[in-house]
Amino acid sequence: MVLRKAFLLDVDYTHKKGKTYVRLLLKGKHTFRLYDSYEPYFYVDAPESEKESIMKISLEHNGEKIAPVRVETAHKTVFGKEKKLLKVFCSSPSHVPHISAKIQHPVFENNILFGRRYMIDKGLSPFSLLIYERDGKFLKKIVKVKDGIPKLNSLAFDIETYNPIGAPRPEKDPAIMISYANGMQGVLTYKKINKPFVLAKKSEAEMISSFCSVLNETDTDILFGYNSSNFDLPYLQARADALKIKFPIGRDKRSFILRKAGMREMAKIGGRVHIDLYPAIRFLSFIGALKASKFTLEAAYSEITGKQKYMVKRLEIHQMWDSKDEAVREELAHYSMQDSIATKELGAIVLPLLMEISRLTKMPLFDTAYATAGQLVESLLIYRSYEANTIVPPKPTDMQAKEREAHPIEGAFVKLPTAGIYENIAVFDFRGLYPSIITSHNIDPYTLNCSCCTKAESFVSPLGHRFCKKKKGLIPTVLGDVVAKRAALKDKLKHVQKDTEEYRTLFARVQALKIIANSYYGYLAYARSRWYAREAGESVTAWGRHYIQETIKKAEDAGFQVLYGDTDSVFLLLGKKGKEDGLAFMKKINSELPEGMELELEGFFKRAVFVSKKGGEAGAKKKYAMLGEDGRIKIRGFELVRRDWSSVAKDTQRKVLEAILVHGSKEKAVGIVRDVVERLRSGKVPLEELAIYTQISKDPKKYEITSPEISAAKKAIARGVHVEKGSIIAFVISKGGSTISEKATPLEFATNYDAQYYIDHQILPSVLKILKELGFSEDDLKFKGTQKGLEHFM
Repeated sequence: MVLRKAFLLDVDYTHKKGKTYVRLLLKGKHTFRLYDSYEPYFYVDAPESEKESIMKISLEHNGEKIAPVRVETAHKTVFGKEKKLLKVFCSSPSHVPHISAKIQHPVFENNILFGRRYMIDKGLSPFSLLIYERDGKFLKKIVKVKDGIPKLNSLAFDIETYNPIGAPRPEKDPAIMISYANGMQGVLTYKKINKPFVLAKKSEAEMISSFCSVLNETDTDILFGYNSSNFDLPYLQARADALKIKFPIGRDKRSFILRKAGMREMAKIGGRVHIDLYPAIRFLSFIGALKASKFTLEAAYSEITGKQKYMVKRLEIHQMWDSKDEAVREELAHYSMQDSIATKELGAIVLPLLMEISRLTKMPLFDTAYATAGQLVESLLIYRSYEANTIVPPKPTDMQAKEREAHPIEGAFVKLPTAGIYENIAVFDFRGLYPSIITSHNIDPYTLNCSCCTKAESFVSPLGHRFCKKKKGLIPTVLGDVVAKRAALKDKLKHVQKDTEEYRTLFARVQALKIIANSYYGYLAYARSRWYAREAGESVTAWGRHYIQETIKKAEDAGFQVLYGDTDSVFLLLGKKGKEDGLAFMKKINSELPEGMELELEGFFKRAVFVSKKGGEAGAKKKYAMLGEDGRIKIRGFELVRRDWSSVAKDTQRKVLEAILVHGSKEKAVGIVRDVVERLRSGKVPLEELAIYTQISKDPKKYEITSPEISAAKKAIARGVHVEKGSIIAFVISKGGSTISEKATPLEFATNYDAQYYIDHQILPSVLKILKELGFSEDDLKFKGTQKGLEHFM
């Protein structure tokens, strides 16, 4: 008996000679695949007498005969009760929905992904170390499964395309560069560029083929891209098709497969794990694991790493490629190389986090990279249901989901702020408010209104729903384990030296556990959740409202002015009180909370600005900016990246916020605006800073209403510029014409601008809500007015 060891990277399946085999992607000295025979199955809540009728099921689909393989009995817990079920085995995962649809009795677990089912049944986790026996390409026996950390070969890539109309057309416009970065880095192209990292090929076709060779030569396990599922990979495939060549990007010598994931598409590559960082970073930022608010590669790289990426003007890439000046092409190659380096660095930050989420939820890494929070929670609950020998609840039908959506749950409590400028603020929030409510009150669909507890013996929510105190539910059990494990790892992290591999690994695990913990309430209340219970979801938010309102009242009773309260946080004006008073208040609140709940200090802030809602003095929800003691500005709700804003408007808003919060100078803030207004009036602002960029979503000739961007597009066409669906139009509002659409002029043909338009519709809207809290009107910003000190408005 020869025992071998390898790390598990991915699981999928294939068909060979009428049989279904699980395909394991394993990493030893090299990356390879093993096959294992395994039958899919589902459960039926029916008496044993129904075995015979189930075995008689026979149908044909697309010329294939479909029938059950065998039926066995199984004992499972179903909705809290022990039951004997029938376990129906099939020969292919594709047969499961067809056979289960023919059965009139309740059916369970007929829509669990086959690869996931295999991993659960075998007790496997992604990246676990398997000690196994093999027989050729087939797995003979898994002897042992251990935790481990594999060393994976990763490579990041990016492409540049010829773009004479702005948006490239894959059927016409060639790919001109493919850059890649890992231990080695380079730019593949087919024009002479005298740089050591540039590898010039004879043609576009040879460049594409060479990129596939690079993946094989570097033995790439993880391929990072940025928006690569939607752009880079499909574009390269389209170019390969146009050139009549193959695009064997996988270890199986095949191209990628596009898989639908809700509204998104995922490019799956055989034998490699493709991670598109664009959706991954959007998701991780949405749930708070990363701090990015804008999701272009340039913006995400800047916000996450704190570094600036080298840039060129994207609309000029085709001109740079056509340039006879080799130095210009060198600049383009440098830009392409920097795109891959930026993608590589982002991948190095994101990968440990995705790997830990994958390990925790038992979901393969590829699926994890494109998952929603609900899918992560569901994956872990399915795994733990198997451990508890409990049936996984069925997914709701579309009709059931729509009925749930028609009756939304009441959300969190919000105490709106009074708009204005404030100083000396303490911000507290409940650590994991909703997770702690779920665990401390045993909230679960199957602990609701239990028969073993009276009302007096139960946890009773503010809405009157009862939850069992005697038997722990699956959700609070799993969530409690996640929270406890995170707390233990956070404590361990305090004693580990930063900038070490151990610290980075532990930090990723802590973050992964936080992501999962914070997703449970949303899953309970999600209309398409398997574990949905309206009473459970609305009880969580009701308890949340209770605790935040109670904290606000106690703060006011203690002499604090409560500036703002929202969901799980409270903003206190310290006034004449000191930090010690704020910390003492926090300690008192914690002494009165149920076990598992805790109020934490988010931080002390020197200054903050809250803007008003339209038509009132009350502040807008989640629209404020604050200056922390560390000098960092925390911004919530300000639209710094509105698509219809020019760069001069975005820059002005940012500078105004910095002047107020960092320098405490309303004079400087107003001066910034007046200076921009004056520069606009005197014609000193470059046209590039005034350009508004818009992508044309259909043929310009098909628009019935002429908007500014369509007007600009038609003017460009009249001047000989090719514009079609997908083209990016950069336009300036010029002086000529009576309407905005008439004034819209393509940037390349603009010779002047309408200063009053930019003042009234770009600059002032970007700053007026902020500066009116300092007592300034629109006219004050346009013209010199009365000066007042900032302290006047505190």
